[in-house]
Amino acid sequence: MADNGTGGALSISLVLDESVLETVRTRRSAGESLGSLAREVGLSWQRLWTMLYPSAPGPGKLPALRPNAKAGSLTEKYRPTSLDAIWGQEQVVKVLRSFAAAPYPTAFVFEGETGTGKTSAALALAAELGCDLPAKEFGGVHTIASGEQSADTVRETYRQMHNCPWQGSGWKVVIVNEADRMARPAETIWLDVLEAIPPRTVIIFTTNEADRLSQRFLDRCTRLSFESDADKLARSARQLLAAIWRHETGQAVDPSSFSHLVDRATANGQISFRRAVQLLTVALAEREGGRP
Repeated sequence: MADNGTGGALSISLVLDESVLETVRTRRSAGESLGSLAREVGLSWQRLWTMLYPSAPGPGKLPALRPNAKAGSLTEKYRPTSLDAIWGQEQVVKVLRSFAAAPYPTAFVFEGETGTGKTSAALALAAELGCDLPAKEFGGVHTIASGEQSADTVRETYRQMHNCPWQGSGWKVVIVNEADRMARPAETIWLDVLEAIPPRTVIIFTTNEADRLSQRFLDRCTRLSFESDADKLARSARQLLAAIWRHETGQAVDPSSFSHLVDRATANGQISFRRAVQLLTVALAEREGGRP
């Protein structure tokens, strides 16, 4: 990026030039820190983010809906793969966006009820860091399923953390699903790993029951709680279902029309976005079956 002769920072008027913004977007996609890019152009990272991604949702705006045409089920087709596409978790998104602006090796615990977007948020963060999601391990994204969390798996995963991905920015994101189900020997090994996380590596543990993990383990991670209170999320859930319905059918409907599905997706006052989308799948199938 060119120097403007004032100590390395570009002028704000130059930053507004679309060619400069495109250069910054390219460097950002390659995994450069948003914070370092913002300092280079002489802006706050929040201001630069707004310039780079003007369509990203702000206060009062709905999250983006970016379907994956190759996916089968609606839950996979509309799984968020960017932070601006996550519904109902504004505080979590705010923290992750700030982290992605100036990332560093660390570990997170994403805790909350099932279906609230923990795994989706982990993948979205990986994408923000420049990982190549479709390439999976070759693109820097490693996933450990709940039934595979043995001591040997942790050791092998730690070895892989020191390798540079073949594709993507070079950042690696390790997603450990349902971490509360890991064997105690595996957790013990993680305690050592979390004290020496390799460069350009982020580890994300998802869990529905964080209290089943030891306090020593939790103290080595940043805990982010995902909202599941139906009273707080019902509106977002109705809007999400309405957005999917419109995309699938071409018909705009009042979000309140999906109140019954949101109610059915709620148990003990806690809502599951995944369950709501699964119920919508049935409603769409019934609509197709009812056509003459």
